[in-house]
Amino acid sequence: MNIVNRILLLPILLSLAACAGRGEPRLPLNHDLGPLIGPSANNVTLTIDAPVWLWDDKIRYRLLYNDASAIRYYNLDRWEAPLPALLERYLNRLEAPDALGLRVSLEQFEQRFTAPNEARVVIELKTSAHCPGANTPLGSRHFSVTQATAADATGAINGFSALSEQLRNEIQTWLVGLPNAGQCATQSS
Repeated sequence: MNIVNRILLLPILLSLAACAGRGEPRLPLNHDLGPLIGPSANNVTLTIDAPVWLWDDKIRYRLLYNDASAIRYYNLDRWEAPLPALLERYLNRLEAPDALGLRVSLEQFEQRFTAPNEARVVIELKTSAHCPGANTPLGSRHFSVTQATAADATGAINGFSALSEQLRNEIQTWLVGLPNAGQCATQSS
């Protein structure tokens, strides 16, 4: 084989070697926020609201270092259901000293890359607790949690699962400590 043929053959061999190293293509996967532990509570009535763009199954991320206003999505990883529904299912394990209504307004749920190999997941929501059937809140609070993650879809999913549990615990602590929660029992009698 002459030198010209060898030079022409080299790119073809390199392409074949690159394709051989990739293995089987990965199939799309659906994810939730992790296993639910314990029965759902009966004394907290939960209502979740979210902007229209969060009512889908896409796992969002942003490249803050490149184009911070562009929302991107993982192609092969999705949520099992619309995000607010997953979060509602997860937060249905909340308990309060008395029957309470809890309104949750989901504001942010995304992975943010500060560099190609540095990412964080962020969840922000507003809550207000009220006596069942009443519109006057007993209290309200803004929750914002963040965690460093691996810079990929698996990192995002694991991070969101951990943050959802952290949020559930923080909301639970807040509900138990509400100073006016006992007045719901007196209003209903």
